[in-house]
Amino acid sequence: FVPYAVNVEAAEASESVKPYLHLAENLGRIFAGLCGQCSASIDIEYQGDLANHDTRILTLSVLKGFFSVVTGEPVSYVNAPQIADEQGLEVRPTSTTTARDFVNLISIRNEEHSIAGTLVGLKGAETLVMIDDHAIDVPPSEHLLVIRNSDRPGMIGRITSALGDAEINISDMAVGASPEGERALMAIGTDQVVAAEVVERLRAFDGVVSVASIS
Repeated sequence: FVPYAVNVEAAEASESVKPYLHLAENLGRIFAGLCGQCSASIDIEYQGDLANHDTRILTLSVLKGFFSVVTGEPVSYVNAPQIADEQGLEVRPTSTTTARDFVNLISIRNEEHSIAGTLVGLKGAETLVMIDDHAIDVPPSEHLLVIRNSDRPGMIGRITSALGDAEINISDMAVGASPEGERALMAIGTDQVVAAEVVERLRAFDGVVSVASIS
């Protein structure tokens, strides 16, 4: 299912849904960066009070962010469903009023990756709370490194030192252990794009499983 949109504008969203539009777009953008290519299908779930409202425009926002990365071209609420059809992407949105840890939660998942985010505090700060089933707490930065590595001492220091040596300023950082405890995930927000050669240097470190650079 892909919602059909004609002359859709953010102003048409309900007051309860509107604050989540930018978050949904950011989640789609980061999810595409994690995948590295277009998926065959994605599951989008709206948990909590959002489930009591029309969330179709949120699904369009996710697609807008997702395809801005996949296609590298301007994407709107209107052409996002068409691009999904052209790319053969199956979109499966679901809603549930049950939310364990947050008033509202938006999550995206496919066979290999997952991401979830919400709004936190009185100012409604956009926050990523899960990447690939690792619990984290970090803003959805414009420039984000997602690093999976062995959960052992010294890894954080090596990664941050390498970024410092490359004069990359870290704006935000969160570390989450996997449920099994053998691997960890770092989500690092930076003030600028991390050059490809720096990313390759990080990938070459012993104990680093994967590095995704999302900008």
